[in-house]
Amino acid sequence: MLNPNISQYKIDEVEKMLHCRDPKYGFLTYKCPECNTTKTVPLACKSRICPQCGKKYTDQWADELANRLFAVPHRHMVFTMPEELRVKFEANQSLFKVLMDAVSNTMQQMLKDKHRAVPGIVCVLHPYGKELNLNPHVHVLLTEGGLSKAGEWVPVSFLEYGALRRIWQYQLLSMVRRVLPRSVENKCLIDRLFREHKDGFYVYAKRRVSKPRHIASYIGRYLRHPAIAESRISEFNVETNMVTYWYVDEHDVKQFITLHALEFIGRLVKLIPDKNLKLIRYYGLYSRRTLGVLQKVLTCLSRENVSVKFKRVVVCCSNCGKSMGLVGVTRLDGVGGLVYEAWSGDSGDDDCW
Repeated sequence: MLNPNISQYKIDEVEKMLHCRDPKYGFLTYKCPECNTTKTVPLACKSRICPQCGKKYTDQWADELANRLFAVPHRHMVFTMPEELRVKFEANQSLFKVLMDAVSNTMQQMLKDKHRAVPGIVCVLHPYGKELNLNPHVHVLLTEGGLSKAGEWVPVSFLEYGALRRIWQYQLLSMVRRVLPRSVENKCLIDRLFREHKDGFYVYAKRRVSKPRHIASYIGRYLRHPAIAESRISEFNVETNMVTYWYVDEHDVKQFITLHALEFIGRLVKLIPDKNLKLIRYYGLYSRRTLGVLQKVLTCLSRENVSVKFKRVVVCCSNCGKSMGLVGVTRLDGVGGLVYEAWSGDSGDDDCW
């Protein structure tokens, strides 16, 4: 059954997704400049759970990130945590900021202690796993090197992953311990995780990133992409209301899970991020504060010159084939009532709708 305590924000996101591109809830009006033919296009929902609307946002963010990155080698890493600790994040999503701050502290400690350099760090939070279970982990783009106090670039192409794992464990558990309520249960959990994971927490260190645009697209899909793509739903039994979906496990074997439709929906809704939860954070050289203070020094690193091209919707006239211009937007309440309406004689920019 669905959780009766689910937030109104998540309910609204689901409602928007269910009405995506339904003309009863609004539409754009286009007009041909040649023959004056008009055409209406239903509005997109832009919900965080909608698989169609999430892609456009992701592509735009990936292009912006690729242009923000410095023209230096980067490394893509994934920071994970033990399963026993995840339940604490499920009960308190404010811990997600602590999670990303701990990642930043880990990487800055690695480079500051040994190389006396400040790196550039981009953290993207992925709250769930392939099985539609809560599995918070952080995808990281890290500069292979950092800036010294003298304003010189210090290249760092090697990281000692044994030390990295131990520092990551220490930073995460220490920060979580400071914000969790003081109780015997929490103290025992933290102490046990230190004791049982003597080699630290696992960090999946991927290879050097050669094309920032590609890796930005890969990790960017977690910003607005729903927990499961439609292609992963293999069957829905109308008679029994059972849903079957699949995922690929760590051994590259396809696994199937069958759930009642209500339980399946409940899992999806539960994994919608809270309204004010930031899924991406910038640290070190990529933080706004550092960019402002060291702007002149950082310009020597330049940026990746990636062409940013946001695709506009091109609507062609069915009568003469010419491109039509946007002239109006209409929002409805689903039952025939008008919520908002605006008209213009100019073509305008449909990206704002």
